Amino acid sequence: MGGGGMSESASISPTVVETLQLDVHPSVVFKLGADLITDDMQALMELIKNSYDADATRVRVSIDTHARFDRKTGERLGAETSSSNDAVNPDDLVGEIVIVDDGTGMDLSTIRRGWLTVSLSHKLEMKEAGRVTAKKRTPLGDKGLGRLGAQRLGDQLYLSTTYRSENQESVAPLNVVMNWSDFAGAESLSSVPIDVRQLAIGSMKPGTRLEIRGLRDPGLWRQHETNDLQRELASMISPYEGVSGFDITLTIDAVAINLREKAQEVLKAAPVAYAFEFDGEKLVIAGNYSTLFLRQQGAEEIAAYDELIGRDNGYAFSEWLLAKSDSTRARPLGIAAGDDHYFLRSESVIDLSSLKNVELADEKVVSPGPFHGEVSAISLARDTSSIFDRASDYKEFVRALVGIKVYRDGFGVRVDEDWLGLGEQWTSGGSYYSLRPGNVSGYVSISAEQNAALEETTNREAFRDTPAYRNFLLIMKAWAAYAARVQEHLRRGYNEYKREKLAQSIDVSPRITPRDLIKEVNRRISEGSELAAHAAETKQVLNQIEAVTYTLKKQKESADQTVFHDPALSAVLDETVAKLKTSVVEARVLIAHLDHLTEAHDRMSLGVDLLEEQLRLAQDQISDAWESVALGLGAESLAHEVQHISDGLRGRSAQIIQYLKASKSTDQRVWTFVEHVRSSASGLSKQVARILPGLRYMRESRDDLRMSTIAQNLEQYFSSKWGANGLRLEIDVVNDFSIRVNEGKLTQVFDNLILNSEYWLLQQIFAKKANEGIVRITIDAPFITVEDDGIGVDESIEELAFEPFITMKPSQSGRGLGLFVVRQLLDSMGASIRLSPDRNSRGRRYKFRIHFSNAKIVKGI
Repeated sequence: MGGGGMSESASISPTVVETLQLDVHPSVVFKLGADLITDDMQALMELIKNSYDADATRVRVSIDTHARFDRKTGERLGAETSSSNDAVNPDDLVGEIVIVDDGTGMDLSTIRRGWLTVSLSHKLEMKEAGRVTAKKRTPLGDKGLGRLGAQRLGDQLYLSTTYRSENQESVAPLNVVMNWSDFAGAESLSSVPIDVRQLAIGSMKPGTRLEIRGLRDPGLWRQHETNDLQRELASMISPYEGVSGFDITLTIDAVAINLREKAQEVLKAAPVAYAFEFDGEKLVIAGNYSTLFLRQQGAEEIAAYDELIGRDNGYAFSEWLLAKSDSTRARPLGIAAGDDHYFLRSESVIDLSSLKNVELADEKVVSPGPFHGEVSAISLARDTSSIFDRASDYKEFVRALVGIKVYRDGFGVRVDEDWLGLGEQWTSGGSYYSLRPGNVSGYVSISAEQNAALEETTNREAFRDTPAYRNFLLIMKAWAAYAARVQEHLRRGYNEYKREKLAQSIDVSPRITPRDLIKEVNRRISEGSELAAHAAETKQVLNQIEAVTYTLKKQKESADQTVFHDPALSAVLDETVAKLKTSVVEARVLIAHLDHLTEAHDRMSLGVDLLEEQLRLAQDQISDAWESVALGLGAESLAHEVQHISDGLRGRSAQIIQYLKASKSTDQRVWTFVEHVRSSASGLSKQVARILPGLRYMRESRDDLRMSTIAQNLEQYFSSKWGANGLRLEIDVVNDFSIRVNEGKLTQVFDNLILNSEYWLLQQIFAKKANEGIVRITIDAPFITVEDDGIGVDESIEELAFEPFITMKPSQSGRGLGLFVVRQLLDSMGASIRLSPDRNSRGRRYKFRIHFSNAKIVKGI
């Protein structure tokens, strides 16, 4: 019976009690507005982007922070002129933002879908399908944030719009009024009715007018002349290029805001300016440098600048700098003579595929798409544009422009203030004269059409971390590294030029060594001392003159008593005697000064002796320091390899342990050995970074070494290290020889050269441009040549390859010290190194030739 009753009730169809709908509480929408649009400036930009997407040719934004409106009727109560009146009636709506455009407007369907349906955007469908507007614009908005922006800005929204029909028929304008306060106390969004009213035909031209009343933060807009708001405006709307075919005007409290004219003038007057353009594969860079880049602070530096640079606008210095290059094919870093505005220029091309860690997809480089930009180093200390009345105005405006902004179709994409890591580059010691976050201004211009792969986050606060963005960041950091190298070269060149001119002014060789300079100073002091030594002889002569003068005076007095007294002769004798006395007194004063000079020379000579001793000590310390630097570079490589080996041992040990557990092995000796390997590998990892201080005696010892033996040891080591990664080392012995040298130093020289080749060869293999890489060492007494079949040395740095901090590697991969250390170590051995003039198939020099001409060569070994 019970079972039958159950079957009977189950066979009856269930009754629908009520049909429900999923709804949203208004607080969710307000939370979305707060989370997705972080501030009022971004909210305003989202609304302006809507005008752009509607194919408007112009948009007018007018902000009145003092206007008042009745909350219920919307009637304007009259503009107040003082913020002190804001509290007259707390129910009044204070402030208004009006946005008017001449775009396509909206019909009833667009209002329903675009404004009254949260986060439903047909623009996203257009972008995904690759469609554009009638004016060939790719929509900037795709997340439905416009109405959230209006909600964030104020309490009330008055929307009036006239749809531009395709057949040019007259269309009645539509009007919508939304009070956000009505939603705050509602149970759900759908419970608040929104009326759409139709206005008289012809009462409004095609386009859209937004009136946002009751500003939530009127104080923000009242500081329109301050640095903070100007910075925000510059970050959201490009003050450099503007938006093609889209004119934006902005007034705040009847004051027109126009950053573009001033921004362009400031950049035009910048002492350093770069323009770059990326075509999807290669970045072409053009740099311009005015003489003001070389002007340093301080009275002495300014005087030197005026003398050496200012008098001919840097012409002599530019000629000197360019003449330093021995290359007829390319100037260092692409530097060439400029004009009267920019006295030097530079050019370079960077291939994205040649950079380390470039992102690949299906063995092809992921391109971020074409883009271009301009970046300038601007002076914060002085106005070089002459368009500001006060220095304080200039500083305020420049601070608003500081930073490299990214604009998509003229609208800002928010990025970190130092997204290129210029601060790290400057403080790392690699380049003191490079661009810095606080003195750089410029932009990178991307577009929705060409750079769709560069995706923004939902809140438009940054880019998504995608392969395309990582390559975009990679190529831009490569530009920053190039700029640092050029500026470092120019400023160091200027410092050397000053030293050379100073040497000429004191009549010594510009290339004089510190030790020879001390000898020259000693020689000149000695000459002065010899001159002072004649003072004693001069004193004797003065005594004789005084005696003669005394005798002459006595004879004159005797003659005055005679009958033949001649008054005229007597007067002449008196005058002669007086002059002789005066001359003797002056001569004795000079001799006294000469005595003091002799004493000063003696003290100076002792000071020069002390300086010579300190210089000798400093040179010894520097020599030791470079050995330590080289040892440190080698230790880094060793630590990396040991860490790699220990990681492998720990990994294999873990696998063996899992195998022993799975096979239920009870062999205690095997378990003990595996645990010993695991613990030893762990201990090795902990100790790998320690460098024993007792290595100095090893660096100072010298042995007789045969070059072929050294080369064979290198071949064995690197063959084991490289394994099957596609690299190999070849040895070619044409004429073997031996030298007496410290083996550690020589090994460090070869290690640095081979590791340099290793880096670039692996880059080629990683980028699928080669299947293998060969490093070749050729021994032909007294020369050793190290070369590889990689891309070779970039022409822009081939004249600077052995200078410190010069490298084409990214900052995280190299310091630019390896080849400099090689040169220093070889110099301590009495050897030298240079780039052979031979060029590879790419037109680049690629052979490092070591000459042991002054090294102690050992025969008969």
